[in-house]
Parts: sequence; structure tokens; C-alpha cells
Amino acid sequence: MPPVRIVTDSTADLPEALYQQFGISRVPLKVLFGPEIYRDGFDITPEQFYKRLRQGNLASTSQPSPGEFAQVFETLTADGSRVICLTLSNQFSGTYQSARLATNMVKGEVEVIDTQSASWGVGLMAMAASRAASEGKSCVEIKALIEGLIPKMKILFLVDSLQYLERGGRIGKAQAFLGSLLNIKPLLGVRDGIVYPYEKVRGKNKGLERMIQIAAQDAGNAEIVCAVLGGSDPETRETLHQKAMERLNCREIWLGDVGPVIGSHVGPGVSGIIYYTL
Repeated sequence: MPPVRIVTDSTADLPEALYQQFGISRVPLKVLFGPEIYRDGFDITPEQFYKRLRQGNLASTSQPSPGEFAQVFETLTADGSRVICLTLSNQFSGTYQSARLATNMVKGEVEVIDTQSASWGVGLMAMAASRAASEGKSCVEIKALIEGLIPKMKILFLVDSLQYLERGGRIGKAQAFLGSLLNIKPLLGVRDGIVYPYEKVRGKNKGLERMIQIAAQDAGNAEIVCAVLGGSDPETRETLHQKAMERLNCREIWLGDVGPVIGSHVGPGVSGIIYYTL
């Protein structure tokens, strides 16, 4: 049986070391500061990106072309391998459609899955798929695994402001939170690939506490695999990490960054937790 190779787009937000460790290939989206174009995850680090965002530079993003996906697919299938490509939610970007179009441009067998997720939601699924591939699971088995994870993947995140989501048109049902009072932080989630409002909290510390409470109530005593994320605030991320370690039954817990493309839509003050139960 030919091996299965895993591909994501760059919004999976995994660090380079994990892409290497798990043998996951990625196709970058792009971040634009005016005429300057950077490949997400290749040409600009999260630290560099958020510094520019805080300086008042406005960022926009663009999806990969079908040709960019096809180039990666062609390389990976040249030896007879099959490819499973996991993309961020089709509701957030045309990236899924680009990857789908690319499958018609290559001879090899490629399966594209809309994860209905984003950031480490895609990343955690990619790592699970990679592990299954390394165990010799078939393309059909790995696809079934991912389709089982999609409804289990939970995303909770806190933003300083909704202005970035609003400007990028990704605000979804969180529109109701616009016009918040000073120091009211929107606590948001992703459901069915769309950003939705969870509740308003007063202050960042209460927001972090509430995220852990929600996750603990949802998961109960079940083991979870989770990622604790931040934008450009490592202290806040570490606070959230400690709370998760103390109160959630984590089989695995990863610390990560929200990368430039997702960061351009949520802003520099984002923090969050992404998890699924085992």
C-alpha cells in the first residue's frame, strides 16, 4: 500500500520543528503590508508580524493559487504516495477551493478536506493524520479519522477588539458584540467553520478563567489534546497554559502562536485554547 502524505495550508500555525517532526508539508497563504508580500510561516515570524501590527500597519491576506497547491501535490505523489490535504474553513478563505482545483492538475491521488477549523485546529488534525499515516493507516482510514475529529474540535478565543475581524469580513455571528463597553472582552468560538459569539467578559483575566471553565465543563474527566495559543503576549499565554495544566486532563498540551494570517484577522491581543476529547 502506498504511503499517505499529509499537507496543510500555513494557517495550521504549527512551528517549523513540528512540521519537520511529523513530516507535514504546507502551502503558504500570504500576508500583505501594502505592496510588501510575505509568505506566512516562511518569510515573516509571528513576532515580526505583531510588532508591525501594533505599530499601526494594516495587513491583508491572500490565499494560495491552485498552481501552488498543485506543485506540492505533484512532488509528493511522484513516488506513488497518496496525499491528504487539510485546509482551514471554507467559510474563512477560498484556500479549500484552490486546493480542490489543484487536484485536477495532478496525476496522483489527492484528497482535500475542509476542516471547518483554523489555526491549531487544523494543526492538531494534521498531527493526528500524520501519526495515523506513520502507523500504516490507509487514505480511507485517515480520512475517516479526520472526519471524526472535525465535530470534536473546539476553539475558544479572546480578542482585545473585534475591529480586525470586522475589517476582514470574518466576524460571522459575532456582529452582535460590536460596540462593546470599555474593557469588555469578546469571548468567541468557531462552530461549523464560522466565528460565533460565546459571551462578553470584563477584563482579560476573567476571560482566561472563563475559557478554562468552559473547556472543563465541556470535557469533564475525559482526556484531551489541546493547544494554548497567544498572539504577541507570552505572559498571558503562560497564564492560560498553567490554568489548563492544573484543571484539564491533558494527554498532550502544546504551546503555540497564532500565525500572521490568522493574526491579521483577530489582532495582536488574541489568546485562546483549541482542543478535542479522546
